[in-house]
Amino acid sequence: MRILVAEDHRILLDSLAMLLSSIDGIEVVSKHTNGKQVLTALDIDSDITMVVSDLQMPIMGGIELTLQLRERFPHVRICLLTVADQPDAIKEALRAGADGYVLKSAERIELETALDMIAKGHKYYSEQVLMQLAMEAGMELTPAIDKPQKIAITQRELDVLKLIAQEFSGTQIAEKLFISPTTVETHRKHLMQKLGVQTTIGLVKYALKFQLV
Repeated sequence: MRILVAEDHRILLDSLAMLLSSIDGIEVVSKHTNGKQVLTALDIDSDITMVVSDLQMPIMGGIELTLQLRERFPHVRICLLTVADQPDAIKEALRAGADGYVLKSAERIELETALDMIAKGHKYYSEQVLMQLAMEAGMELTPAIDKPQKIAITQRELDVLKLIAQEFSGTQIAEKLFISPTTVETHRKHLMQKLGVQTTIGLVKYALKFQLV
């Protein structure tokens, strides 16, 4: 996996590049202090798997960089690594097309998981990010039933839940489980009813909370 790193604080940039380079299968191709430098680097060498970028940087920040990548280099995945956990910033990043949104408070293992999932074509958002979105939507964050085994979830529903949390589409889930897309949607609706959530974000949050993925 060939990665470009963008972070405007030089010490953090060097530390992040060193951390990423220590992960098996990752090559940090170059380091940059703003999004414009990243685009210039891609003009020279576009054979890049992913960009790991800060959100707030001078000249060109993570949001504008994400928009530019989607337009000019759609094959390049982007993971935003930031301290910004405000719902507005998160939603702006998702609308721009970010493949991942990870907070800088994350442990190394979470970052590794995020990069692996994103490289495989999935989305990844930190649990805190999902919680912020859930609170913004007015969802209940403290379920009355505190353990998954107390809820009558079938094995097939659990299989669907895990794949939803990994950002597979309904069609992809159907193919993996050898069922129809209509059946997948039925399982999704049943899960929402059983878990008392209103959206897919609620399902993902539940799966993350109980470490189902």
